[in-house]
Amino acid sequence: MKKILLILSLALMMASCGPKMTVEEINKLESQVFAKGINVEKENVVKLVDAYVLYAKQNPDDVKSPDYLFKALDVVVGVNMEGPQKAIDIANIMIEQYPDFEMTPMAMFLKGFVYENMMNDNEKALDTYHQFLERYPNSPLAADVESSIKNVGIPLEELIKTFEQ
Repeated sequence: MKKILLILSLALMMASCGPKMTVEEINKLESQVFAKGINVEKENVVKLVDAYVLYAKQNPDDVKSPDYLFKALDVVVGVNMEGPQKAIDIANIMIEQYPDFEMTPMAMFLKGFVYENMMNDNEKALDTYHQFLERYPNSPLAADVESSIKNVGIPLEELIKTFEQ
């Protein structure tokens, strides 16, 4: 009985891990997505984002992992195909697992941006922006974050009028 349980446990663990994501597979997906130009197929974008995240999950100590996570975040925010929660989830992984990675401050800024502009959650946006300033006060993005804090909740039309004056 113990042998059967052990074998079943091992089989479940192996099945839940899925196939190992490789750099070569990511390169192939990148060429499919980025070589097509404007007519990007949603299916390939989703596969690429999932590949980036899976690689980072499977290889947390690899130097490519935080870069792949940032690429995933950039694609999700830029193309906006997988919804804002996916962007928040990816940003959270970066912030928690790679706080010292050079692009993590930008990931945190994008997290605030997503809350503010894609989810219309000004409270979470402000909270994220304030956390940014606590963690990265000397970041080149700090001035942009402070500006974002001042402008949260102001309609775009009003901001445009302010800049025109």
